Amino acid sequence: MKFNNLIIHPLLFGIFPVLSLFESNMSFTSFSEIILPSFIILSVVIVIWLFLIKTIKNGTKSALIISYSLILFFVYGPVFFAIDDLTINGEDVGRHSYLMIPFIGFGILGILFLIKIKKELKNLTTIANFISLTIVSVILFSIGTYSLENSNSIEFESAEFEKMSNQNNLLPDIYYILLDGYPGKTSLLNVVNYDNQNFLNRLNQLGFFVQEHSYVNYPHTFLSIPSMLNMMYFDDDISLEHADTPSQNMPYLIGSNNKVMNFAKSQGYLTVSFDSGWGFSRDMKSADLKLCGDNKLFNSEFIISLVKNSMLNPVYVKIFETDKIEGKLCIFDELPLIKNRTEQPIFVFAHIFSPHPPYLFGPTGEIRQLENLDPHLETESNLDKDAFVGQLQFVNKKILYIVESLLDSESQPIIIIQSDHGTAFLFEGQIENWDSPTDEMIQERMDNITFIFLPGNETDIFSNNLTPVNTFRILFNHYFETDFEILPDKMYFGADGSYELKDVTKILMNP
Repeated sequence: MKFNNLIIHPLLFGIFPVLSLFESNMSFTSFSEIILPSFIILSVVIVIWLFLIKTIKNGTKSALIISYSLILFFVYGPVFFAIDDLTINGEDVGRHSYLMIPFIGFGILGILFLIKIKKELKNLTTIANFISLTIVSVILFSIGTYSLENSNSIEFESAEFEKMSNQNNLLPDIYYILLDGYPGKTSLLNVVNYDNQNFLNRLNQLGFFVQEHSYVNYPHTFLSIPSMLNMMYFDDDISLEHADTPSQNMPYLIGSNNKVMNFAKSQGYLTVSFDSGWGFSRDMKSADLKLCGDNKLFNSEFIISLVKNSMLNPVYVKIFETDKIEGKLCIFDELPLIKNRTEQPIFVFAHIFSPHPPYLFGPTGEIRQLENLDPHLETESNLDKDAFVGQLQFVNKKILYIVESLLDSESQPIIIIQSDHGTAFLFEGQIENWDSPTDEMIQERMDNITFIFLPGNETDIFSNNLTPVNTFRILFNHYFETDFEILPDKMYFGADGSYELKDVTKILMNP
């Protein structure tokens, strides 16, 4: 079949936006994320194509109508973001009402032109084939090159653990609750002017070890959580190996298949995780049981971004917000009930993407009216301190309910509540501040929480110098008579996505 008789451009224009978005975010996006949206788009394209062929009786015109519509559909988002902050004579022109009308108008005129034109359109088909094939080939080449360059990542051996003895011959259930972006009380008071003492007092009354000044080892989730779950630092060799690449594949791999949960499995625990909606903690490889992941489509940041960058932008929040809300509420609801599912001892890892933005909830759980679901701190609405405090108050209520429910049992569990980093309000959404932060900015970002409950109210095994890298080393040594080395407590700072890290321990320990 000759190239000018082959019609492939609707399929290529259909998958190009997916590949393009993936190419822009592949340093922290799994290739598996593109499978579902590609399938959906191609399926819709094929169905509409067949419908148009039957309706207008012309396969060539039908294909060109689809490609033209796809281009308009996916160009809308970038155009809107380009004019979003544009004003002319004091008038805000970055509005959907201004932009949607010409896009719909051009769409109707273009489709009518293609239907009415009497000329042969083989040359136009050839051009469309060539353009679509070229841009898709360029994107695939970029993806392939990146994959080859990052295929030699440092490999970590999957540790094999022996069955250890237990002092009480009983295996207490372990709940590890990770609240994303929850700051320590100092930052809450100094940065957002909120006193969290009532919440801390209640945890103290329940018998928790509440660390007075707690700091994370790393300021960003992609390093912080893998470090916690592997009880390890990303040492100089690892940092140097990845210094010239933005790839987050290595920490994602070892975060998903991690030592803490694998150790628990080796001791007879059933490991449980939740779909967090973020990165590798959406689908933990170390988990035997995965909950709250029934709707992978609407809990994918990649698909949300894809829809946001299309003509569905004006309604994308309405499409996804219900599932975002239900996803978080599902974790809160299921946490106290997991024990009803099994007779085995359980190790539960719950990464809850809150109080981190977007700010979905008010202080009593009321649903807020949102303009976007963007989790990034550079978004103006995500610098709203009042909205942040409201969501944090709601999280506090939910956590206290969960904790009190878990402790209201004959065999009390181990409960560890930590956060992966603090807030970043002092950075004011400016990227350059991450490269040259003040000491106050570093303090705010590294300030996290550590609350630990041990059966029998044992709080003396932890010190106020504890950092997350040692949490499970101390815990496992105490309960399973392991001999994990207690590492020096160090803190490192760098920009998001960067392995170029600066030791800021002295700044934080001697403020």
